[in-house]
Amino acid sequence: MHIISQVHSRACLLIEMATVPEPKRKTCSYSFHREPLTPLAELELRCFTFQDYQLAPTLEEYSILLSIPIQHQTPFLDVPKEIDFRLIARALRLSVEEVSKNWKPCGDVVGLPLKFLLRIAREEAEKGSWEAFHAQLAVMIYGIVLFPSMPNFVDHAAISIFIGRNPIPTLLADTCYAIHSRHGKGGAIRCCLPLLFKWFMSLLPASGPFVDTQSTLKWTQRVMSLTSYDIRWQSHRMNVKNVIMSCGEFRNVPLIGTRGCINYNPVLSLRQLGFVMKGRPLEAEVAESVYFEKKSDPARLEQVGRAWKSIGVKDGSVLGKKFAVAMPDYTDWVKKRVENLLLPYDRMEPLQEQPPLILADSVPAEHYKQALMENRRLREKEQDTHMELYKAKADKLHLAHQLREVQGEEASRLRSKKRSYEEMDSMLDAEHRERLRLQRAEASYQKKIRDLEKQLRDKDAQLKKEMELRQKSEDHLGGEVLELRRQLKEKITPLPECSECSLLIDQCHYLKTLIPEDRLL
Repeated sequence: MHIISQVHSRACLLIEMATVPEPKRKTCSYSFHREPLTPLAELELRCFTFQDYQLAPTLEEYSILLSIPIQHQTPFLDVPKEIDFRLIARALRLSVEEVSKNWKPCGDVVGLPLKFLLRIAREEAEKGSWEAFHAQLAVMIYGIVLFPSMPNFVDHAAISIFIGRNPIPTLLADTCYAIHSRHGKGGAIRCCLPLLFKWFMSLLPASGPFVDTQSTLKWTQRVMSLTSYDIRWQSHRMNVKNVIMSCGEFRNVPLIGTRGCINYNPVLSLRQLGFVMKGRPLEAEVAESVYFEKKSDPARLEQVGRAWKSIGVKDGSVLGKKFAVAMPDYTDWVKKRVENLLLPYDRMEPLQEQPPLILADSVPAEHYKQALMENRRLREKEQDTHMELYKAKADKLHLAHQLREVQGEEASRLRSKKRSYEEMDSMLDAEHRERLRLQRAEASYQKKIRDLEKQLRDKDAQLKKEMELRQKSEDHLGGEVLELRRQLKEKITPLPECSECSLLIDQCHYLKTLIPEDRLL
């Protein structure tokens, strides 16, 4: 099928590599289509720090973006040492022989070539085996888009993650690990960048000066002009009710990727999920507890795996009401970190008007900002309403004038229609009278036809009777002639010739001419 033949090309478009320039300060920026994806990556906290706020991708956000639920179980740990072809064949709806025959090495990994999976998927689609087709298409997406390792190849790790059906923790782990491991080294991030970019763009303003200036200002200038007031905090993330905050003995969340392990700090991302940032986080909650390559420390990997058997989930009863604001204590802490970090780009003045800062510990600044902006929005709405009311009155007068014109035109049109209807009525009446006349004439002709038919039937019957009488008369005369002939034969004796005999003979010949020949026999 056409969609199968283009899986590889579409997958390649989704996983375009991001180049990493040489860093000049303590932070790094990543490119996506030659535009910086993030202006600041603070490796110690596993987040991106801006002027007065921080952003970091979370398990819950990745789950929402991909529409894949998070399984509260131990995620993908590592590729099994022994390859279970039966398990792989059952997951991909293939035979064990097909899997084992096409299982090949590629670089330092093993797996199935994309060419083989494309061919099998195309055959399944042609046969209408959609369950097998969907499984094979899904594993290709896992191997080419979500967890790529080698070009045109789906490795054992991607297949194992597909079988485990819990890819979100591994995706976030690969994202954080790739950013952390590539920091200061240059090169390209081979995975997760499209998803990271989609997450980042979902937080940026979708309208207003940030969008209006995209043709006049550089990307970095527009991003560095944003403040916490500009970020779209309250979006689809407001539906998140439960947040994974810790695992086992770790106060944060240790993640296991395809190549390494790294922790991330959900306490820094609560505002993204709609909760209140009450104050600066505790040191234990943002400590760099995990960061290592899996092959280098198997014991540590097992410890992280055991931690996922005890997942610490918190809900609104612990995290508080959803208002997506930050308290001054947290905001001050972020600003102090910004002063020490040195942002990689020059700070820009906000593109849109910011609400005044309220220096009160008892009232959150964001509460006042939102109330102030709501008041301003209502005043603007009131002005717009007055303008709409004025326009509505003008439209009403205009419509009334148009109504009078339409009514005059309608009256004239009705009079014209009335005349037309009267003419049509007279025409129909004349046509009706003509039709009645024709019907009466037709009835008269029908009666005459019936009378003539009756006369013809009577005449025919009379002729038949006359023919019967004539036939009977002819039959009677024929019988008499035969009788006379017989009598004549008996009584006639040869007589001498005389005038009387000649007369009798002539009479007999005459009578013979009167009787048909078939009567004489």
